[in-house]
Amino acid sequence: MRTKQAFAAAAALLALMGTASCAEDAGPSGNQSGQLPTGKNGGQAGGRSDGDGTAGVGGRVEAQLAKVAGTDELIRLIKNATTCTSPSTKPKDTSFSDIDGVSEGTAAAMAKTNAEWGIKERVTCDGRDASANGHELLVISDMARFETAFKARQAADLAAGEGDTRTRWFIGQNFAARIFATDSDEREMLSLGTLGLNCAPHYAAPPQSTTQPAIVKGCILTNYVDA
Repeated sequence: MRTKQAFAAAAALLALMGTASCAEDAGPSGNQSGQLPTGKNGGQAGGRSDGDGTAGVGGRVEAQLAKVAGTDELIRLIKNATTCTSPSTKPKDTSFSDIDGVSEGTAAAMAKTNAEWGIKERVTCDGRDASANGHELLVISDMARFETAFKARQAADLAAGEGDTRTRWFIGQNFAARIFATDSDEREMLSLGTLGLNCAPHYAAPPQSTTQPAIVKGCILTNYVDA
């Protein structure tokens, strides 16, 4: 049943993303979006509220994505796409190398990174293989700041011959999630009212997918999940 729901939601998302006009001063052009699906079983789609991570998203595709009240609701949302057990908000568990770099996860270092990335809260939980990397789940206070920092990090990694151009982060109005799961679980994220964020230079999703300009120029949102 979940697979059928995911397929239907993804199909609806694909159809809906071709209906609206391009936002001014946006990133790479693409098919434009109207209404996007409401997040299912947790996460709410809809209105903008300054101070809760949605500043700058009004009138953009992000304004139609799912929104969470905090880490508890974010965990409940993610559980509809993949396994998410043993959640933790402890600094030692929520220091993520792709965001914090070589920092040791100290409170001071993480506070600095949170300010730079617009991160309000962090939580992680285990996937099917508890020995693998935990899911990286972030409640965002400023999505434009998050996209800006992510764009800079992705460009730096690629320039250093590290990382890749694969879309790995899924975002809602005020959260970002990187899950370590199967491709089908990642595709299921689309049914929760999220889209993939990619800021790799010259990134182009396949023709059968759709893309939207993100808040930050040079970043796009896509419904394409890399295999």
